[in-house]
Amino acid sequence: MKRKIQFTVFVLSIGVFLTTLNAQNKLAKKENVSETNQIEEAKKSVEFRPEWPSIAKHSVPEWFRDAKFGIFTCIGPATVATQHQTTEWYGWAMYDTISVSWTNTPLGKHKPSGEFLRHKQLFGGDQNVVGYKDIIKQFQPSKFNAEEWADLFQKAGAKFMGPIGIFHDNYLNWDSNISRWNSKKMAGVDIVGDLEKAIRKRDMKFLITYHHAFTWYWYYNSFAFDGGKPGNEDLYGKPHAFSPLPDSFEPYPDADFEERWFKILEESALKYKPDLFWFDMGLELLSDNIRKKAFSRLLNLANENKQDIGLAYKIKYDVCIPPTAGILDFEKGRSTGLRPDPWLSDTPLGGWFYNTRPSRSPKAIVEILVDVVSKNGCLLLDVSPKADGSIPEDQKQTLLGIGEWLDMNGEAIYNTRPWVIAEEGPTKLSKDGHFNENWEAIYTEKDIRFTRSKDNNTLYITVLNKPSTEEVVVKALSTVNPYLEREIAAVSLIGSKNSIHWKRDLEGLHLTFPKNAQGKYAWCYKVELK
Repeated sequence: MKRKIQFTVFVLSIGVFLTTLNAQNKLAKKENVSETNQIEEAKKSVEFRPEWPSIAKHSVPEWFRDAKFGIFTCIGPATVATQHQTTEWYGWAMYDTISVSWTNTPLGKHKPSGEFLRHKQLFGGDQNVVGYKDIIKQFQPSKFNAEEWADLFQKAGAKFMGPIGIFHDNYLNWDSNISRWNSKKMAGVDIVGDLEKAIRKRDMKFLITYHHAFTWYWYYNSFAFDGGKPGNEDLYGKPHAFSPLPDSFEPYPDADFEERWFKILEESALKYKPDLFWFDMGLELLSDNIRKKAFSRLLNLANENKQDIGLAYKIKYDVCIPPTAGILDFEKGRSTGLRPDPWLSDTPLGGWFYNTRPSRSPKAIVEILVDVVSKNGCLLLDVSPKADGSIPEDQKQTLLGIGEWLDMNGEAIYNTRPWVIAEEGPTKLSKDGHFNENWEAIYTEKDIRFTRSKDNNTLYITVLNKPSTEEVVVKALSTVNPYLEREIAAVSLIGSKNSIHWKRDLEGLHLTFPKNAQGKYAWCYKVELK
């Protein structure tokens, strides 16, 4: 009897073990089982609580996944300096007496930055006479025209667009009741407000970018100059110490700084209701509580406004946002492969702020766009207006060139989804993440990208450089590869009236390429599936 009981217990134990193992296997891809359960529970709630399991129930908007291409503009007092080919971090560098890194760690040069040394020559006085507060007053974008901007960006094919809302320098590009350092009070124009009206009039989604989480550190060197004088705290922040140790950000932002950061964000959300909130570096440096407070507030406001918003963020050194709660962004960078979650790449046409650097070509941007979209991403392109608010002519021409390409080939980009693989070809990015991209066009006729229609009945094949012969061979679609299991009904070349002949064999999918094919770069085949 005792052995029977023992055997029964053994069998039950095995059953429990197998059941548990099976459950664990099902959750193998989840980082935390208890958090997973909390997320599922949170989805039943309408309100977003300031807790990550609640916030993480938010998903990437469908409109964002459909849009693929957006534009933002870096304009503000920094442009007053960058037009002289200085760094866009002029408000930081102009006070740097020993040469420090972005973490404020000495670089070992022990001499002032170039911006520090040139400051008097550029602005007529040293840093105690002409501080960044005085440069702000010189920013007068008299040629800014929101309607002209919005019209140009629409012609470029962008589906979402907006300005920098607040840079690291604490200057707000809207009519603010929180800070006197804003474009309406200082320059007489509500850049964010005027653009919001113009963009929405064209049925485009509206975005604002936020860079002020880093302000706590950005003005540290100014405390030895006018930043340390009483009465300037509302721009530079209150003076505080900074660790000289490498890889240290001590002391971290205090409660007053974080509350002001939140209030600025909240004010813009209430006044302008962006569809996409884009956060630059610095979120990692804030406390977890203020991040949760901010994200839940933005999501609840969106619910009240019946909006489906996106929350985009960067990672410089720490993952501080649950992946399901936001959209990961790579600065001047891309993923090397297909990512399971939608993501974003931000990159400039020239300088981030206008610095006289020539614009990249339409071909370069189209290649980047096609590559990004094939890997489940969207492209956010920075346009850099001059200090007077006008957009440089070479940037206009690039934007119109992108728009011309999208007018013809947009169906291979907009409203698409990634295919089972993203690419084939010899040209590879050197690494994954930030700062990995090419500046100009680099791809060959052997570099091919794939997208598909949302109903999965159409496959798009984009050849990134013009074929040198009358045949394109897509090796990934050979009959021995597992990627295409359905039969092909028809093939066409978008923008061409020529019939496209094709055959599929062990070598790949063979496609004819017409000698008179229309277009200047990136040719898109449309493959209809049975």
